[in-house]
Formats: sequence, C-alpha cells, structure tokens
Amino acid sequence: MPRLRTKLKLITFLLPLLLLVLYLSNVVLNQQKIGVSVRISDLGQVVVAEIDGDSWANGQLQQGDILTAINGQAAADYELVQKYKVIERAETLDVIRKGNEGEAARLHFIVEGRISNWSLILHLVFPSVSLLLFLVFSFQVYYRQKHDRAANILILFFLSTGLSYFSSTASGLVDPVGRITLGWSFSLLPVFFAHFMREYLARYKEDFISLICLRVLYFMACVAGSIVTLSALTNYSMLLMESKVLLVFFSSTNVWIVCKLIAKYYKHRTGELQVLFKFTLTGHVLAFLPFLLFYSVPELWGVPVVPAEISAVFLFAIPVVYFYLFMTRRLFDIDFVLNRFLYYTAISFIPAVLIIGLMVGILKQSQYTWLKWVQIFLVVYFILTVFLFAKEFIDFRLRRSFLKESYNFQGSIERFSKQVSRVMKISDLEQVLVREIRAILPVRELVFLKLTYDQETGYHSLTGTERLKPEIVRSLQERALHPAVGELIALPQGVGLVIGHYRMTHELLWIDDKDNHTSLNLDERTWLQTVAHYCGIVYENLYLIEGLIEDLEAQMKDQQDVPSWVLRLIFTLSENERRRLAADLHDAALQDQLIWYRKLEALMLDYPMKDELWKQLELIKEGLLDVIHQIRQTCNELRPPLLNEMGLIEALEQLFAEERLRSNYSISLQTNMTSIELNDSQILAVYRIVQELLRNAGKHAQATDIQIELEQRGEQVFFHYKDNGRGLELSKLQDSFRHMGISGIKERVRSLDGEVSFFSELNKGFEVRLMFPLVPTSRNGEGGDSDDHHLAG
Repeated sequence: MPRLRTKLKLITFLLPLLLLVLYLSNVVLNQQKIGVSVRISDLGQVVVAEIDGDSWANGQLQQGDILTAINGQAAADYELVQKYKVIERAETLDVIRKGNEGEAARLHFIVEGRISNWSLILHLVFPSVSLLLFLVFSFQVYYRQKHDRAANILILFFLSTGLSYFSSTASGLVDPVGRITLGWSFSLLPVFFAHFMREYLARYKEDFISLICLRVLYFMACVAGSIVTLSALTNYSMLLMESKVLLVFFSSTNVWIVCKLIAKYYKHRTGELQVLFKFTLTGHVLAFLPFLLFYSVPELWGVPVVPAEISAVFLFAIPVVYFYLFMTRRLFDIDFVLNRFLYYTAISFIPAVLIIGLMVGILKQSQYTWLKWVQIFLVVYFILTVFLFAKEFIDFRLRRSFLKESYNFQGSIERFSKQVSRVMKISDLEQVLVREIRAILPVRELVFLKLTYDQETGYHSLTGTERLKPEIVRSLQERALHPAVGELIALPQGVGLVIGHYRMTHELLWIDDKDNHTSLNLDERTWLQTVAHYCGIVYENLYLIEGLIEDLEAQMKDQQDVPSWVLRLIFTLSENERRRLAADLHDAALQDQLIWYRKLEALMLDYPMKDELWKQLELIKEGLLDVIHQIRQTCNELRPPLLNEMGLIEALEQLFAEERLRSNYSISLQTNMTSIELNDSQILAVYRIVQELLRNAGKHAQATDIQIELEQRGEQVFFHYKDNGRGLELSKLQDSFRHMGISGIKERVRSLDGEVSFFSELNKGFEVRLMFPLVPTSRNGEGGDSDDHHLAG
C-alpha cells in the first residue's frame, strides 16, 4: 500500500507536468516568432515600433511600417495588438510602407517558415535539458530526504527554476499558458529560496527570515502571479504592468536575500557558520547578479544588455550548489574557487578591452550600436575568464604529457628532502646540493661563496671567488647587499642563489649558464628557490651545532678526555636538531605529500576516466604512498616516536619487529629490566646504540642471528650484543657522516659514565659489551627531550 500510494502521488504530479511540457514544446515548435512591437498613432494607425533581431520580422518588416490588416481583419482590432501591442500568432499581414520620396507601397506578407536550428537549441533543447536535470535533482532529494521539510521546499525551488526557464519562450510568444506558468514560477522562485534557507538554517538554530516576513513574501508572489493570470485570461491590457511587477518583485526580493546573507556572514565571520554563509552568499551572487545587472534592471528602462535566455543560465548555479550542499552535507573549498575566480576576472579585463578596441578599430563603428559593443565585450570577457579558470584543470590533465620536466622537479624536491635529512655537516649538505643541481640542470660549473658583513667597517666581504671572473665578483658585491634566502641574483654570467644565512654571513651559490646558453625558465627558477629554502633551514641548524662544538673544543683544547657532561650536552643538542629536522620534514614535506595524495584520490573518485589513465594515476598514487612512507620512516629514524612514553624494552621490541620485516636476520632479547625506569638520556643512548649495531649487522656483517642481553646488576646496567656475521678488523672501521661507527658508540657510552668493549675477528662475528651506572656520577649538562607530538607515528 505505501508503494502504491507513492506511485499514485508520482503519477498525479508527473502527468500534469508532462502535459504542460508537451503543450509548451508544441507552442515553441509550431508558432513562428514574429518579434514585432507596435504603437497606435494619433490617427489610430498600427505602426511598427520595434523589431527583434532574432525573429521572422527581421528583414521583412521595417520600423515605421503601417499595419492595415492582420489575418484579414483590421490591425487595430487584432486582440494581441489591443492587449499587448504585439502581433504574435499572425498568419498574414497587410502593410503600407512609405518610400524615401513619400510614395506608399502596399505589401502583403505570409508568416511562414520553420524555427531555426539555433532557436531550437536555445529555446527548446537547453530548457528541456535543464528541466530534466532539475527533475533528477528533485527525485534524488525526495528519495533520500523525503521526510525533511527543507528537502520538500528545495524540490519546489528546483521545479520553479526549471519551469521558469522552460516557459520563458512560450511566454515571449504571448501564449496564455506560457505566461501563467512563467508568472507563477518566476515570482515564487526567490520566495521558495528564502523558505528553504529558513528551514535549512533552523537545524543550526539560526534564523534567516521570520514567519511573518515569509507569509508577506508568499502573499506578494501570489499577487504578482494573479496579475499575470488575470492579464492572460482577460482582455485587460496589463503587459507592461505585469512585466514591471515581476521584474521589480524578483529583483528586490533577491537583493534583500543577498543583504540578509551578507549580514549573516558578517555576524558569523569568526564562527563555525562562516564558511556556510560565505558558500551560500557566493552561490547566490554568482547566480543572480548577471541576471539582475544585464537583464532585469536594464529591462525596467527597456534596454536589456543580455537576452533573458542567456542571463538566466547563471541561475542554474543556485540549484546545483544547494543540491550539492544538501545531498553531501559538505562544503567544497569556496575560498579556493572564489580567489581564483576573482583573480581570473581581474586579469581577463585588460585583454578583453584590447580585443574590443582592436575590433572597433578594424570594423566600422557605425555597424554596431553601443549596446551591441557592450554585448560583444561581455561575451569576450566571459570566454577569457572561463578559459583561464579551466586552464588549471587542463594543465592537470595534459601537463604531464607535454611538460614532463616539471615532474622531474617535483621528484627532485622529494629526493633532496630525504637526502638532507641525513646530513650532519655543511660539507655534506653542499655535496648533496651540487649532485641534485647537476642532475636537473645542464650547468657547467657551481661555486660556493660566503658573503660576510663587517659591523666595524660597514662593508661586505666576499670569499671563495678564486674561480670567478672579476666582472661576476663586482656584480655580486654591488647587488648582494642584504639578500634573502632563496633570492636569485642576476649576473653577467650565470646567477647567484642565496642558500643560507647565519648571523652576519650569507651562503651563496654561483650557478653558471646552462650548456645550451639559455636562461633559466620559470619552472627552473621556482625549483632552485624551493631547494634554497630547504638548504636555508639545514644551514642554520648545522651552523648552530658546529658553532657550539667549536666553542666547546676551544675550551677543552688542552684536555685529552672530554668530560661526560659535555658529551651528554652534545648528544642532547644533536638529538634536538634531529627532532627539529624531523618536525620540519613532517610539517612541510609530509603534509604536502598527504594533501596531494588526498587531492589525487578525490579526483579519481569524482571524475570518470579511461582504464589506461586510471592505471597510470593508480601508479602515481602508489608512488606517493611510497614517498609518504619513506618520509615517515626518515622522521622515525631521526626521532623515534613515543620512545620515552613506551619505555626502552617496548621501544626495542618495536624496533626489532620493524627490522625483521626489512632484514633476514633473527633477533632475540633477554632482559630483566621491565620494571627499571631509565632516564631519557640513557633510554635514547641505548636505543641509538642498538640502531647502529642492527644497521651494521644488515649492511656490513651479513649476520643471520643476533642475540642481545640487557640486565641490571645492582646499580649497574649491563648490555651484551653478539651476532654471527663475517666480523671485521676493528682498526679498519672508519667513521662517516652516515654511520655512527665504533667511535660513536664509545662516545655514547662515555656520556653515560660507562665502559664499552668490542670483540671481533674475521668470519667470527661481532660482539659488544658495555655497562653504565643507573645514576650517572656527573649530572652537569643533562637535559631531557621535549615533546615529540609533531612527529610521525
């Protein structure tokens, strides 16, 4: 029974709508648009006053022609002449036309011919597709939200929009049914919108319009619709009145709605509803402003700039926007769209003016009226804006095929960010930078320079210029006075790139011209500036570390053994820098990769595409996931997440689990320290030592079995490591910036006031034994690590 009742409701609704659509379509197809407005002269003659350019009369009749008979009867007695001052539905016309010398000619016209293809598309196909689209919207909303009062009002708003557009042509042909349909749907359209906003915002406990105001609007809309109905069904001549009433009511109501939306947006500009009101305000202005500015308001003075059929197309933005809002209950990024729309409309204005200026200069101005030139300008302006707006999406689709080098830049930045995360010295950073630039740019030479400002003399000194020509040095000294990181300095040969700054010293990189003698293009400049900003962060951190170490070394110049508290301080600073670098990577590179991954995923879900393109995008998505994983892994290696919170044993178990996935050796851990709480420095030191030993076991020792013991014996902590790898001669093990090595392990243990011993022979494995006290004998310089909530999990 409920289903039967629903079907009966649909039939009751759709049958009259279908009959109405068929009737109006028949009017458009079979009634020729004559397009003539007439006036009654003082002598009672019917005179042609205006001729529509897109009509049968254009080229047949002329302004000033005197109509003597219409369909065989006196023109003054024709019903539509008396009522509307038009001659639509005429089949024959008798005309008196006066010549230039005053002679009069009697002409007889038969109104015939079929509707043109353009008129068919503009007046029937577009309206039919639009009405069908709104019906689909209405059914979607009804089936999903049929018990929601706001949904029912939204459906009425959809239908009134579709019927207004569909019946406009039949109304222009002075068909009574068409005029009545347009009069009621057009007048109720803004009222339905206001009613919908009232119901929709009620769920947010926000008032949009009072019940009394809403009833007043419905009453006024009914008055406007009744005036149109009365004019269509009676002999009262009310064409001018009904048109003015409809336009004034429609325009004033929408202006009032926009004012209400502006007031709501201003009220909630800092609250949770700010985005919602910005969204609705933008959609409403975009939909109604062209119709109001270019048709509705000018029509009140009889000079519409754009035909109603064209300007009404923008009204579709409102139903589409609110259908999306109501069905998804989400807001798309309106700031992203709005900022680009404003930007593209701004930069399109001057080209549109130039195009129209050239057209005016080439064509004779007398060929067109000022109104026609305004229309042409608006068309050109609109096309330019839409093209620029669509260019971003075109770029996204085609740029990879035509501009493959831009994707090399993106991959280079990802690769470079991973490499600098492992850099521990300035010289290593410079090596990484040189390799990356040479891999991307075909340049002949690169030179690192230092620009130092002397406060006493007020001069800048430039060092490292031995390989540069004198004119390049002079140009650098003149132009590089107070450069910012990432700045590119134009030089007689090549460019200067500012890659770092610390105190009074700027790090510069001179980049020679490319091998093909071409200048750097925009993408290459942007890539260099991005790489320079990465370098700037690392330079500053490395300068801080190296500066502090140099100061400590200077103070301990005469001492053979570095105190353990200094080692603890150095390791603490090193870990802090690791944490800062990991945070920078996490908050910058990783977040950017996640954003691009989500955008790509949303694009693949929202847009249909060919299987081949889908597979390619799927590969790109998998590649992004790999990059994201690598960045997370790098962040975890720089600063193990939740190390202090988990405790040493659980952190080691997690490390072992990860190593078992990446390596082919087994790990066993024996411990009695599950209840012992080590301090932060001890936990981190043991963790780093185990990391280095596991790294050595996988990359160098080729071990298959690793045994680790961690025990407390009295007030001492004992650690024993043993593997079955190929072993090594300890004297030949060298340190590098990538590996902590034996010296690093020794320094770690010394920072804990402990002792360490190494045992190894070729093909007999590698063994480490160390011990350190639970309470260090010296506490000077100790410091815990700060919060790691910024790091990747």
